Formats: sequence, structure tokens, C-alpha cells
Amino acid sequence: MSHRKVFLASLALLLATSSTASAQRARPRPAPPKAAAPSAAAAVRLTPEDMALVVDGLGFPPEVRSRLAASAEERKAFARDIRQMLGLAEEAKAAGYAARPELKLQLELSRSFVVAQAYFKTREQAGAAGPDQVVTPAEIDAFFKEPATPAQYEAFLEDYRVNGPNKGRPLSDEQRVDLRQHYGRVMIGKRKGVAAGIDRQRQTQLVVMLQQARLLAGAYSKENSARLKATEAEVDAYVAADPKYDARQERAKIETVLGRARAGEDFEALANEFTEDPSGKGKGGDLGWFGRGQMVKPFEDAAFALKPGEVGGVVETRFGFHVIKVEERRAAEGGGEQVRARHILIRYNPALRQGAQGSPREQARAALEEEKRHRAFDEIASRRRVFVAEEFEIGAPRAVTSAAPGDQTVKPGAQATPPAGRGTGPPKPKPAARRGRG
Repeated sequence: MSHRKVFLASLALLLATSSTASAQRARPRPAPPKAAAPSAAAAVRLTPEDMALVVDGLGFPPEVRSRLAASAEERKAFARDIRQMLGLAEEAKAAGYAARPELKLQLELSRSFVVAQAYFKTREQAGAAGPDQVVTPAEIDAFFKEPATPAQYEAFLEDYRVNGPNKGRPLSDEQRVDLRQHYGRVMIGKRKGVAAGIDRQRQTQLVVMLQQARLLAGAYSKENSARLKATEAEVDAYVAADPKYDARQERAKIETVLGRARAGEDFEALANEFTEDPSGKGKGGDLGWFGRGQMVKPFEDAAFALKPGEVGGVVETRFGFHVIKVEERRAAEGGGEQVRARHILIRYNPALRQGAQGSPREQARAALEEEKRHRAFDEIASRRRVFVAEEFEIGAPRAVTSAAPGDQTVKPGAQATPPAGRGTGPPKPKPAARRGRG
């Protein structure tokens, strides 16, 4: 995972910036408008001192923190990501997003979680031996007897049911018991944090700002993503401007090989001459036996559609163009079916990252849309007068830090329930396809 992707994952920006698109940009990321000097006129202003506090508050792993500290370019990109997120949040506020009932609830909950988190950390570092020393069970029981609590708690449960991991399914009794404990602990922790003045600390305020900006930017970006999609004409122009995305030469080569195979030439000999799959070179392109779920789907679908001895048409996967010949089929132990196949692979232009998601044209589309997003988000941040310092120092971690937007731990040694199920971490990668397909 790239340094930049680590930053985005930690921030949970929800700006739809894929690691593949980042790696496959056709040209350098377009430079943002030159940052104006900070002024009282800025609607949102993060100073160098603020940015140092942000880095502490986000709780990056030591190795990421070290790389960020060592690279001015990484710090600049990091600052730009935050500026874009804050700009989108300001745009969302102007469009009334913060007044929407579901977002209003999540914004309030996010502040409570951050303040509670900061309070629990201060108590833990002061020597609290366990969560019950910070918020007692008796305090939680008393909290739920307050007149306003039941309605507020039910609103939280409904939001969690809809937006959390249940994805609309009813909550179990066990979940309700667990959520009651966490909700009470967070709300009382927030009260105690406010009483202790933690909510007035600049670092806490910054983390609250980022957490709430994440929610607003995520909602705004999701609802307005369609206007940033690339048209076919735009993709055509993008490919024409960068020949590495043009796969016509590779396709012509594989079609020539296919024509020779179908004309009766020995498939094994053709594979040894032409395949660019290292695992099949010198082996006649032999893949051995495999069942469903072991190959990337377009390859698998094509292979299982062939009869023994049959050579299929050109198949395109993220690795390149394939011609497949099935040698045998058999029933697999435990059910299902297996095939033994050979293939010839012609890779895409080596200037593209091999194995990246999508065909060259799809990669071009992703790169183009990423550029469009960044231009649009930079323009919004400028229009909304958001200033974020790009030059700042990163020192040793501070003794007390508050929660990162993706970190919802709210008591010593325990994991709290997030206020909503959106954007709480990076997507999990899918299992890799079987060896030798790239």
C-alpha cells in the first residue's frame, strides 16, 4: 500500500481515490492552485502548528509518520488531501447537508466519540487501571434513567442499524446490550471530557473538525460523483494523448496467434514462442488442473465454456490478452468440475503496472476521473476559502493524543461501536488470483 493510500485510509476521505488509479496516472497529478497566504478572510485555516497537531491526532503508525516527516512532497500531498476534504465539507454545509437529520445525528455522535476518546486516553495515561475506573456501571445506569436518554439512544440504535455493519437488518439482543454499554460510556466520557476542558483543546477541536468533515465530504462526494465521470469522448482523447493506454497493438498480436492456432498449428509450440506468462514459458502454456474460483473471472468463465480440445477466442483480463485451449475436463472431489488448460498471454504495454485492475482503457478512465476529481475538489476548496499549511514540522508523538477519524476506541483496552458504518476504514483487498496469471 502506498504512503498516500495509508494517509487516505486513515482519514477515510471517501473521495473514491483508488490505489490503482494513483499508480496508473497517465501524467503527473495536476498542480493545485497556488495556496494563498493565510488570512483572517479564510473560512477554514489550518496553520503549521495545527497540522503538527493533526498528525499527532491521526495516530499514524511510526513508519508512516517517519516517511511523512522525511518528505516535503508527502506532507504537501497530505495537506492537499485535508484541504480537499475540508473544502467538500464546506460545500456540503452550504448545500444544507449538515441540517439533514441523519447527518446531524452523525455529526453530533462523532464529536461525542472524539471528546470521549481524548478523555479516556488522558485518564488511562493518568493511571486508570480499567474502564470501570473511568466510567462506572452505576453512572451508566443513572444515565439511562435520565428523561432525554431513551429517545436519543433509540435514534442512535436506528442509525447504527441502517448505516452500521447490520446494513438494515434488525439488531440482536446481544448487540443491544453491548451497544447500550458503549453508548453510555461514550456519552458520559464526553460529559467528563467537556467538564475537564478537553473539548477546548486545539487538537481535540481539529480531530472533531476532520471527523465531521469526513462525514459531510463523504455524503457530498457520493451524491455528486456522477458529474465527475468521464465520457467516452474524454477517454478517447486521454488514450490518444498517452499511447501506453492504447492496447490495439497487443490485441492485433494475440489475434494473429489465435488465427495460427485455429489454422492447425501446434498450440504448445505457439505458447512456447509467444506467451508472456513466465509460468507457462517452456511448458507449452500448461496451467494444470484448476476449478472455479482459482482464476480471475473472465479467464475462468472462458475456460469452463470450452470443450476438450477446443481453442477459445481472445479473452481480456487485467493481465492482458489470452488465448485458451482446454485439454481435459473432470469431476472434482467434493463436487464441481475441473479443467486442464493451456493459455497464451500477451501482456499490456509494460509501461502500465502489470496486474492492475482493469484493461488499459479502464485504467485510463480511472486516471482521468481521478484528475477530474482533484481539479474539482481543489476548485471547491479555493472557492470555499480553505487554507491548509503545506509546510509544517513533525516532532516526536505527544504524550496525549485524541482519536483519529477511523479510530473509534473509547475506553482503555476496548473497542467502541462507531457512530455510523460509513468510511471507518479502507476496503479489504480481494484474495489474489492463482499464480501465473500475471
